[in-house]
Amino acid sequence: MIISMIGSHGTGKTTLCNSLITKLGNEWSIFDDYYRKTAQQLRYKTPREAVLENQAISQISSTAMAGAAFGAMLEWLESIEGHGIIDTGPPSILAYHRYWLKVCDTPISPYMLRLAKTISQKIDAFCYLPMGKIALENDGIRSNDTIFQKDIDQWVLCNNTDLEVHESKVLMVESTEIDERTEECIKMIRSLLRYQKISS
Repeated sequence: MIISMIGSHGTGKTTLCNSLITKLGNEWSIFDDYYRKTAQQLRYKTPREAVLENQAISQISSTAMAGAAFGAMLEWLESIEGHGIIDTGPPSILAYHRYWLKVCDTPISPYMLRLAKTISQKIDAFCYLPMGKIALENDGIRSNDTIFQKDIDQWVLCNNTDLEVHESKVLMVESTEIDERTEECIKMIRSLLRYQKISS
């Protein structure tokens, strides 16, 4: 089974992933936030800083980042044994990419949409963490621009439609406390596992 977190930055996706892994055990593995992890390895403070390094070619930087993230995600999905949780799923990765393409007035590649859609179809359920439930931290590893956060959130919702992510596969995480969020997701996961067992 594959579960994906979706939502804008600063909504608690990574915290929830780590909490779920602690509760679910070692049959489960995480595909980390690829944007953030790669940016840190390349000594950028945030992924946004990498895109804005040369604003004249932001759309090219964004395309490179999104393509690399999707490629790594697809490879992970093809090789994973057991169950997995994706920290930042296709609707979120694509949200950042489409944001920067719009800023640069550049159309999105049909290839990128097909790649994101193909990966999304391999995911059993999505946990959507809306903005505004927890405070956006100024922690130096993500943008603390609330307007940018809201724009990304809107793109995530748009992408759910464009990638044909059915509403029945999306759990909106309404609670604010990590223990309650974890329990919400675990209930969904156990229900899906029971359904898969019955279906097989």
